[in-house]
Amino acid sequence: YQRRVHGIYCMEKAIDGYWGKLNLEQQKVYDRFVTTVDKLSKEEWKYDLSRFDHYDYLRFLRARKFNFEKTMEMFTKFIKWRIDFGVDNIILYKFPELPKVKEVYPRGYHKTDKLGRPIYIERLGMVKLEELFKRTTKERLIKFYVREYEKLWLVVHQSSSIAAGRKIETNLNIIDLTGGSSSLMAPSTYKFAKLASSICQDYYPEMLGLMFFVNTSWLLRAAWVVVKGFMDAKTVSKIKLLGSSYKAELLEHIAEENLPSFLGGKCECKPNGCLKQHCGPWAEWVQNFPSDTNPEDNTYPKLPPKWKQSITLSSY
Repeated sequence: YQRRVHGIYCMEKAIDGYWGKLNLEQQKVYDRFVTTVDKLSKEEWKYDLSRFDHYDYLRFLRARKFNFEKTMEMFTKFIKWRIDFGVDNIILYKFPELPKVKEVYPRGYHKTDKLGRPIYIERLGMVKLEELFKRTTKERLIKFYVREYEKLWLVVHQSSSIAAGRKIETNLNIIDLTGGSSSLMAPSTYKFAKLASSICQDYYPEMLGLMFFVNTSWLLRAAWVVVKGFMDAKTVSKIKLLGSSYKAELLEHIAEENLPSFLGGKCECKPNGCLKQHCGPWAEWVQNFPSDTNPEDNTYPKLPPKWKQSITLSSY
């Protein structure tokens, strides 16, 4: 049984909590949430919500399992953080040390998987932590992280949606532990990693589609068997720990020509390498962003249009 409410097909039986797939209870919570934040934005927050759409609201609702009170708490904290941290203009934040940082902390977005999702690659095992913080500071790196999350939300996902012809709002992440640096276990590293991950969890929820940890040790895989028993089943289903024989599984999700050669694929992205240049639907947008090295280049960049979709039962 189904009926149409406010342009959304509402199912009597719960499905996913995505746009076009709300059951009646989820629809009620969504409507109440949108009405409430709209009122608060005008009367209390004095904050323009026009940059957010129904997809964004539903990410917060899914993160709190459509519990109205918990979602309101999370979203209110999010808006306060955006105001206090100056997030609306963080795209203009200058990070001229990025090339030097990437030498000791290789990371970046590289092409898309078979579903059209951006692929994020982080070569965590190659991080040289002591050298990293000679080239930047934790405070500057956190601001850079926030800038990159904004870019992911505003540019990478939107341009990927246009290229795929459907809404893309999640990533496929690959964390390469080749090298297994012992410094990764240091308390200072753990604290920073926890802070960086909390930014994602608290302010950019529900953006993880699938995460592969590759070149993991047998000890880490054994620990994962125990740890995952205490985690949410939905989260566990998105995380896979693989040893050195990971290529076949990655290629189930990623075309070989889109997978970097250092992960067993055929892509080399000459002349600079896969993680040192923009490779993906977002490249044409990102390359026109203000220069990190020019302090006078502060023009807010043109962004790809937000994905708009008429809702039908075949939308997903």
